[in-house]
Amino acid sequence: MNDLVQEYKKSLKMARKMYIKASEEDKKIIRGMISDLEFAIEWMETSRMPGNRRGIERRAAYQREKPFDPLLMQKFFRSSEPVYEWDDHEEESLITEWDRQRIEDALSVLTDREREVYLMSRGYCLTYSEIANYLCISSSSVQTMIERAEKKIRKRINESLFCLCG
Repeated sequence: MNDLVQEYKKSLKMARKMYIKASEEDKKIIRGMISDLEFAIEWMETSRMPGNRRGIERRAAYQREKPFDPLLMQKFFRSSEPVYEWDDHEEESLITEWDRQRIEDALSVLTDREREVYLMSRGYCLTYSEIANYLCISSSSVQTMIERAEKKIRKRINESLFCLCG
């Protein structure tokens, strides 16, 4: 990667020299090249997109990785619902018994309300405001409950015997 950055810096230096001697028409093109080179160099050196105020390490807790795969949670949620004749989701691959036990074990540490909110968010993929409207609570309460649930789930996964086998 360092070699690539050095090549880009050499190209930038050459472009700046060309800019000095170029005609007005060529200066427009060379200015664009210089801008693109500076952008690429900054991105490679800082490991984040130039202009972004926050890197991934500074994201809010709810934007970081989740304890469970969202698709696995949706399959778990669907597999626990009754199957209707008109519903074709039974044809998709449902989760294995092992995954079901692991999820139920992790969810067992939640209170009824936390479990309800967590499953609405991760199972039905509802937004915080939609959940708040359904339950007649504030969006910040929903966010707090989900954060608390994820913290409990993460702790349970780290302490559980299921994680040692899976």
